[in-house]
Amino acid sequence: VIRTVDLYKKEDCYFFVLNTSSIAEYESACNFLKKNQFFFTTGKGSCCTTSYTFQKRNYLVNADQVKNEGETIYRLSVRKKIIPEITEVQYAEDLLRFDSHEYLASFFGEKNIKKDEYYFSENELKKCSVLFPNTNQQAIFIWGDEENYNNLSYILISGILPTMSAVQYTGFVSQNKWVSKTGLYSGMGLKDLVRANNADINFHGRNSEFSFLVNPDSKGNIDFKKCGVMLGCIGCGGSETLLDKEKIGTEEALENNLQLHVFYIMISK
Repeated sequence: VIRTVDLYKKEDCYFFVLNTSSIAEYESACNFLKKNQFFFTTGKGSCCTTSYTFQKRNYLVNADQVKNEGETIYRLSVRKKIIPEITEVQYAEDLLRFDSHEYLASFFGEKNIKKDEYYFSENELKKCSVLFPNTNQQAIFIWGDEENYNNLSYILISGILPTMSAVQYTGFVSQNKWVSKTGLYSGMGLKDLVRANNADINFHGRNSEFSFLVNPDSKGNIDFKKCGVMLGCIGCGGSETLLDKEKIGTEEALENNLQLHVFYIMISK
């Protein structure tokens, strides 16, 4: 049997990689992970074996096979992420370190994280994970790999957002407590948003494809490319002319007393 083992650390992760020419050893390791209640999905394998992605808490294991000089090598790559201290998760941006549903559960507890589906549009649903669902600490994690609930795309922070479970929820949720390092938070008024940014911003009018979305090119203290902001408006029915413009500046919005606020925040790396 040809066998090699690699051990190394990269950023906040420890890695253990086993390469073996023994299919029995490979299958034994996969069966061990299954018996120990790792969440797993199957991928494409050779005619004799199956590849897997295993996940449990802060562990992720990729099991597959490769050809090396005509011989099949079976590989198990184990990644263990370091669980952060509580003091390291204070701001909304700190949530970006949690790149899978299982890793979220390892830190916040399984009862506080729920698999759900997010209404991306009227006809499109995306699998997601909801942290502290239907509470003032709710955050929705949208995954690049929906099947495995990992590979984080972005995080949504707001009050009630359109998920399958939220549609059925009839309770009240107070203002979301997650705050950005720049002071940005869901429910923030337009005047306070401009003050936090220390510069005027502009946003898309209501007839735009990106209705009420703050232009990512807006300058100031807040990076709107990494921290997207969708505005909401209360009692704006009498401002048709202004809101029909393609783009609107906050200065003219404030002059017209538009009751705009931050509806939700979309955070990405």
